[in-house]
Amino acid sequence: MPFTLLKLADAYGIKVEYWDFQPPLEAVYWFSPGLPPVIGLANSLFENRRYFRCVLAEELGHHFTTVGEAVPKMFYRYGDRLDISKAEHRAMVWAAKYLMPADRLLGALSFGIVEQWELADYFEVTEDMVRFRMGLWDMRQICLAG
Repeated sequence: MPFTLLKLADAYGIKVEYWDFQPPLEAVYWFSPGLPPVIGLANSLFENRRYFRCVLAEELGHHFTTVGEAVPKMFYRYGDRLDISKAEHRAMVWAAKYLMPADRLLGALSFGIVEQWELADYFEVTEDMVRFRMGLWDMRQICLAG
């Protein structure tokens, strides 16, 4: 399914480039008015397909949820840091819901796919992504409803 994510990027005119980033940097989303948005991904992400999918989806999440500039800077105020954290969270929520839609997640659960590793296998995501998705408000509400 990375191809689906790449097709989505292409459909929205987002250029996906691959670079040799210095760790811990693995990916960036950048846009500037008048220029096509760009997602930069570390070449090292090719080593783990599931992680690649999660990182690419999170960067696409920036495109669909981030308004304005949320790129970390060397010198910023506390308010800027909060804005960046909120933007990162919104992008992660978008990624989790895109990769693990509620209807498919409920279907998997109803078929007895309930362990984190099983859900990670089923959706081709990391177990961290499964934990994050299960903690989102919509899933908590569904679980509480029974």
